[in-house]
Amino acid sequence: KFLMDALEAELVEPLCREIETDLRLRIHSAQIEQLQKSNPVKEGVRDLSTFVGMRPLRVLGDVVDVKAKVTQYLDETFYNLTAVATNDWQTYGEMRNLAQSRYGLHLTETYLPVGTLEQGLDVLEIMRNIHVFVAKFAYSMHTQVFVERPGANKYVNTIGIQQVANSIRTHGTGIMNTTVNYTYQYLAKRFAVLSQFLYDDHIRSRLLKDAKGFKEQAKELNNRYPYDRAQTFNQEIRRLGVDEAGQSYLDKFRELVTEIGNALGYVRLIRAGG
Repeated sequence: KFLMDALEAELVEPLCREIETDLRLRIHSAQIEQLQKSNPVKEGVRDLSTFVGMRPLRVLGDVVDVKAKVTQYLDETFYNLTAVATNDWQTYGEMRNLAQSRYGLHLTETYLPVGTLEQGLDVLEIMRNIHVFVAKFAYSMHTQVFVERPGANKYVNTIGIQQVANSIRTHGTGIMNTTVNYTYQYLAKRFAVLSQFLYDDHIRSRLLKDAKGFKEQAKELNNRYPYDRAQTFNQEIRRLGVDEAGQSYLDKFRELVTEIGNALGYVRLIRAGG
């Protein structure tokens, strides 16, 4: 296992990144005039095709096919990036053709269309703007439907299981893993903000003070948090400051928790639609 891990870390992974970078630079240098082109006389030429053309290596009974691993890496990378930005499908198509002519790598077509054919919100559009989606939509756990919050428009958008199923049927089941990964990355950032809020000295001291007082009077209060204490806590938080819209830190915290819940509901909706 040590030899396999070392081979992956020292040969396969760097080779995959180098080939991807080489394909990007060559395609972008042909498309963007302002991009500085490399000078092979001054900078030299690295022949990576030698590694790709190697025969499969046998390591202690296991076989490592470098060419197959590079092909799989480029397939996954190009598919995920095309799913996120479908308008770049032509660029990645040219990179696949260049990979075949330059390195002899036969990559798989993504077959991702520009969008769904039916009306309604598209899963790809939501994934690209997940931060906007969770802030502008409300989620119903019982019906598993997202409804847009009322605004200046006369109409509101909705998305349910049927719309998600249509998108998955159009784009392929591979979009599910990509969507979950992007939602996970968004949730990681929001939980970091949540933790930062709870560990703030002003907030934490008030929470500890309130928790201590409630534990001492839990029997008298019949384990019910009194409304007047909650109102007092809200007023104390408001004294810390408000924004231009008159929202306190506690109001921002409510919005943060709602956005986290909407993101989790979106993952649940993707799972139900798939």
